[in-house]
Amino acid sequence: MQQDLKNKYRVNERIKAKEVRLIGPDGKQIGIVPLKEALRIAEEYGLDLVE
Repeated sequence: MQQDLKNKYRVNERIKAKEVRLIGPDGKQIGIVPLKEALRIAEEYGLDLVE
């Protein structure tokens, strides 16, 4: 099942968008940010980005 999810969604470095809408761990919108910044923020929180 885990493999099915990996094929269904793009995660972290597999995301192709240049900018993403980032939602914080509290569910509040952080905003639209460049992918590199979003990856850095997600790593700080110990979370993954999912497209």
